[in-house]
Amino acid sequence: MVISDEEYIAESRDPTPEPTPEFIDGGGESPTRGILKNGKSKAPEKKKHLEGEVIIEERVPDMQLGKCRYVRLHDNVNYVAAGIILRGEGSDTEVLLIQEAKKTCYGKWYMPAGRVEAGETLENAVKREVREESGYECDVIELLSLEVQGSGGELKTKPNQESLGAQWWPVDEVLGKKLPLRVKDFLPLLEQGIAYREAQHITDIPRILPLNINIPGLFIEFMIVRHSLDESRIEVLVHKSITDEQMLTEHDQPFPTVEFGFEYFFAMVVSKVYRHLLEEGGNVVFAPSHVVRIKCHPNPMQSLAHGLSVRLYCQHKKSASKAVIRSPRYHWIPVESKSIREQMYMEKSQYRPSLRMV
Repeated sequence: MVISDEEYIAESRDPTPEPTPEFIDGGGESPTRGILKNGKSKAPEKKKHLEGEVIIEERVPDMQLGKCRYVRLHDNVNYVAAGIILRGEGSDTEVLLIQEAKKTCYGKWYMPAGRVEAGETLENAVKREVREESGYECDVIELLSLEVQGSGGELKTKPNQESLGAQWWPVDEVLGKKLPLRVKDFLPLLEQGIAYREAQHITDIPRILPLNINIPGLFIEFMIVRHSLDESRIEVLVHKSITDEQMLTEHDQPFPTVEFGFEYFFAMVVSKVYRHLLEEGGNVVFAPSHVVRIKCHPNPMQSLAHGLSVRLYCQHKKSASKAVIRSPRYHWIPVESKSIREQMYMEKSQYRPSLRMV
């Protein structure tokens, strides 16, 4: 049986997670939805408030694939925070690796990494893992997956359950796999860390770090950018309510947004959203290549207002004519101001954390 996109994607549905039984039985209110006496819930009101100069508008997503009823840390989702720590320049560049103490990979080398604990921010998780496994204190300076920079402490030499110790290794030896590695999945992150350090010498790079904000579900924002053949013109797909480029910086959610549930594979979400937005779907837009914003605050397990919101950079193919939009709620607008393009991470010269769909 062939199922159309419309059966998978419903527009403007209520994204708020259902209240848990304890809220219903207790007669109280969840953080996101009130409970009426007859047992039915009332939909949340659309709210607006100012955060600096940005208008934060709490609205339902444009599209919905399934529904994520709740997101709970260590229950149905885990975050793994890891640090790429470099020192030296050029051929003398070294990376900090830790020697594993786990039975399954005892004695092998890997980057400092571990699960985010309940109530812990992503940045604090990186700091803790680096401290426990290597002995160093660090500061989080940029999102690769997460990149960290050492800021104190001493190299760990005494083994414990976290690791056998830590050591600086020349990056050429690590990339050349001249030592026994736990797994090789962190090598692309190491290459990206090196690329980021090199880019720092070329341009002033605004940092992309996770925003510690409670999100009631799982959401993706699609920032679809189109460059003209001669690179002189840039356009982006936005809501019809966004009428000029200045509004991109004034509104928190100018781009098409989808909510999805755990039953949907990430790549499937991307494919279906592309087909929903554009007549030719993935034929005219490359797969999302970079992350330009993350909202996430890993609250304790019992929290209802916990999830993840990720804004992805999606490049329109130059070889294709401008994509025809399927839905009347979106349109293309030009972005002529370089300052605004930099604020939105549209400039190709800017460093942007890459997206790896594993």
